[in-house]
Amino acid sequence: MKRFLPWLIGGLLLISLSACSITEVTPIPSEAPITSTLPNITPSQAPSPTVLVTEVVTLPIIANNTQYLQLSQRAAVSNIQDIVWSQDSSTLTLITQNADSGSNQVFSVSILDAQDLSTRAVFSSVGNRISAVASDGHTAAVIDKDMRAFSIVDAASGGTTLGSKVTDFLINNITFSPDLRYIAVTKQESWEVVLYDFNSLQEVRVLTGFETAAPVFDARFDHSPQWIAWLARGTLQLQEVETGRLSGIFSHEDFVTAYAIAPQGTILASCAARMVGGEMLPAITLWDTTTSMALQMLVMNESVYNVQFSPDEKLLVAAVGSDLQLWDPTSGMLLNTLSGHSDIILQLAISPDQHTIATSGLDNQLFLWQIIE
Repeated sequence: MKRFLPWLIGGLLLISLSACSITEVTPIPSEAPITSTLPNITPSQAPSPTVLVTEVVTLPIIANNTQYLQLSQRAAVSNIQDIVWSQDSSTLTLITQNADSGSNQVFSVSILDAQDLSTRAVFSSVGNRISAVASDGHTAAVIDKDMRAFSIVDAASGGTTLGSKVTDFLINNITFSPDLRYIAVTKQESWEVVLYDFNSLQEVRVLTGFETAAPVFDARFDHSPQWIAWLARGTLQLQEVETGRLSGIFSHEDFVTAYAIAPQGTILASCAARMVGGEMLPAITLWDTTTSMALQMLVMNESVYNVQFSPDEKLLVAAVGSDLQLWDPTSGMLLNTLSGHSDIILQLAISPDQHTIATSGLDNQLFLWQIIE
């Protein structure tokens, strides 16, 4: 029977996690913290029928073919906090937050195969917050319950600890630089970001200088390794990681609901309501990061809770209510609107090869959008 085991496991996984089914990707632990990979499956007396899967060929998503985008995969996943693609676009990683039977907060990282959304690995932690996953798709930052220490773990191996650090301050948030050089740790009680070396966890420098009267603020890496973005209510400001130089202030008339920095670091997109024709309307403003001058204003029909530039920077993808919209950031032209989610979209991520857009929201559905050749 041993020779049937790999074949049988593949058949069972493909049956249970095919693109047509709605599966719960992230398990919710009920007791102690769980670190796990795919479970072992005991073979039955007779092998199951072979399931043949034809590999789908997709095209890169560019400005002149967005009308061919379609929903290609979907799965049910509860309370997604973030979606991160691996650098080779072969996997996408989900951070989720749920509660177990004892009402404990359970944070999980699920690494999914991009072809069929089958689960490659799962790492979960009870109480300790999983703050971010790096651009390699498997290195995760975990903040301890007391918020004075953090660990870096490999979610692909079930949560192997790669390093840990005890701080002398309360941790607000952690993000990774896209080029995997730095780990940015935001302090909770002062306007400071401590940069640690990604591999050694040695402190490199502290970024300061941002000032605000707002009691709530954050600072994080986005898709550009050049900048840290500071956010406080209606104020955004960028700070160069290597020099500490602060950009001009990007002011808004209302709370900023989302923002994104283009990969090359030259354009900032921010989402906030603003006065248009005597009426407060949701809008996306595109800014020149060098001059802090507005380049474009895109008026929306609903609030925007996530926005991203494509890797080639020629598309701006926005989660507008329950719709996904694709814009030309240069001309300000709306290229396509995709519907399918039954509630507000909160998360979106574009694969590095620009072949797939992943979205999720309050309907607890994960969608993959592609152009099928």
